[in-house]
Amino acid sequence: MKKGRLAGRRVVITGASRGVGFQTATRFLAEGAKVIGVARNRANLARAARAFKAYGRQFQPVLADMASPAGVARVAGAVRRRWGALDVLLNNAAVNPGHAPLAGERDAAMESTLHINVLGPHRMTHALLPFLRKGKHPRVINVSSGAGSDESVSTGTNMSAYRLSKWCLNGLTKLWAAELKGKVSVIAMDPGWVKTDMGGPSAPDSPTMSAERALAIVLLPVSVTGTYQAGARMIPWVKTRRLTRK
Repeated sequence: MKKGRLAGRRVVITGASRGVGFQTATRFLAEGAKVIGVARNRANLARAARAFKAYGRQFQPVLADMASPAGVARVAGAVRRRWGALDVLLNNAAVNPGHAPLAGERDAAMESTLHINVLGPHRMTHALLPFLRKGKHPRVINVSSGAGSDESVSTGTNMSAYRLSKWCLNGLTKLWAAELKGKVSVIAMDPGWVKTDMGGPSAPDSPTMSAERALAIVLLPVSVTGTYQAGARMIPWVKTRRLTRK
């Protein structure tokens, strides 16, 4: 039997019960990875676990909320008991509370979005760092968004909480990459505009396309860190406009 490209790799995926997370777990399992799939909705996670039943002990579901330090600790405990080391952390879980402009954004929505989309990945990285240090070519992938680019934040007039959270996540990626350089690779991923509950039915990309991007990032050389990637293609953090001669 042919071994997959991720044979034996130990992976944690948050938001694994549906959408991009589910399809990425599907792709990674097919490539031979061992996956701990994290989600906060019990019914959705149980449905995902049933879908992955054929993979046996390759997949382990963990019910945990990334907005809660206790949820992060639960994931860390599962990694410690299962493997004692970790190769890939995919911080995928995120929320978008809606299309409100900044002046109309509710404080509770802003705080909740930042807790899940920024503090969640930060806490996960921090809690799983001891295991990543023991991993093989360890890598953290933070699922970002074009909505969090400098250009988008400078011109956007809606989705204020979501835009801000992804912009902050990009900054968090850079900080962790600088601190862990030579030890753990940290990369931000552009999943594309994806046809999910969050992306909506008009989105041009599918979750399976995002999963392929995630796979390509995992397979990048370990020296690649601190970058923003659409799969193997690097995207500039800040787009520069070409000056025209008068």
